[in-house]
Amino acid sequence: MMRRKKTLLITGGSGYLGRHLTAKAVEAFEVFTTYSTLAGQIKAGRPLPLDLTDREAVLRLIANLAPQAIIHTAAINPGRGDDEAMRRVNADGSRYVAEGAAAAGARLVHVSTDVVHDGRHAPYADEARPTPVNEYGRSKAAAEAVVAEVAPQAAIVRTSLIYGLTEMDRGTESFVKRLEAGQPLVLFSDVIRQPVWVDSLAEALLKLVEIDFAGILNVAGRQALTREEFGRRMLAWWQVDPRGLLQSGCATDVSDTIPLDLRLNISKAEQLLQMSLPGVDEVVTRASVPS
Repeated sequence: MMRRKKTLLITGGSGYLGRHLTAKAVEAFEVFTTYSTLAGQIKAGRPLPLDLTDREAVLRLIANLAPQAIIHTAAINPGRGDDEAMRRVNADGSRYVAEGAAAAGARLVHVSTDVVHDGRHAPYADEARPTPVNEYGRSKAAAEAVVAEVAPQAAIVRTSLIYGLTEMDRGTESFVKRLEAGQPLVLFSDVIRQPVWVDSLAEALLKLVEIDFAGILNVAGRQALTREEFGRRMLAWWQVDPRGLLQSGCATDVSDTIPLDLRLNISKAEQLLQMSLPGVDEVVTRASVPS
C-alpha cells in the first residue's frame, strides 16, 4: 500500500523562492501554496488565495487544510510596499501563520533575512540578536520574535540575496530594466552579502521540515561578495551588456539605513543539514561545464 504524502503548505508560492520551492517540494509532499495576486506565476502545487493581513482567513485556511508542515516564505520586500504594508504582512502576517501552525500542530519553517542585522558586526552567528537599521529589517525582526513566541519549535532561517541560473532573480531583473531604459546603474562596492543559490535554499528548507530543530539558522552561500561583484556576475551570466551604463558607488554616500557587511556564519547549517551551501562562483562554474 502506498504511503500518503505529508501535506505541506507553502506561503508565497508566486514569489521567486516560492516558485522554485513548490517545484521541488511536490516530489515528496502534497503541496498547497498561497498567493496574494499572481496566481499565474505558481509553478506547482494547488494554489490558494490568501490575504496574510486577515487573521481569521489565515487561521481558517490552516485549520481547514490541517497541514503537517508549513514553510512561510511570503513577505513584502523593499520597493514592493510602504512601511505600514511591510509591518502588516511581514510581522502581523507571520504571527497569524505561527498561530495557525501552533493550533494545527504543524511543523513551521519561517524564512527571514540577513537584513535584521546592522551590518557593523559581521560575521553574524546564528543566534546574533537583531539590530535592524531600516523598516524592512525591523518588520522581519518583529516577525522572528512573534514566530519564536507563538511557535517556539519553529525553525527560523536567515538568508541572503536569492538567485538562480534558470530564472533571473528580482534584483538582476530590476538592473536589466534600468539598463534597457538607458539609465545609469550604480552598484555598491561597500555592501557585502552572501548570495544563496535558490536550489540550495529550497533544499535546506525542505530538510528543515523533516529535522527536529528549533531556533534560528543562517542559510546562505559560502562566498561573500560585494553587491557590485554579485551584480556584475549575474549580468555576465545572463549575457547582458551594460553598454557603459554600469558604475561603482558606495551605499554610505546614499543612505545610513543600508547595512554594509552582512556576512553570516553558515557552518552550523552545513553541519546540521549535511549539505554544502556553495558560493556564486562555484555554482556558475558548475553550470558552465558541459555535462
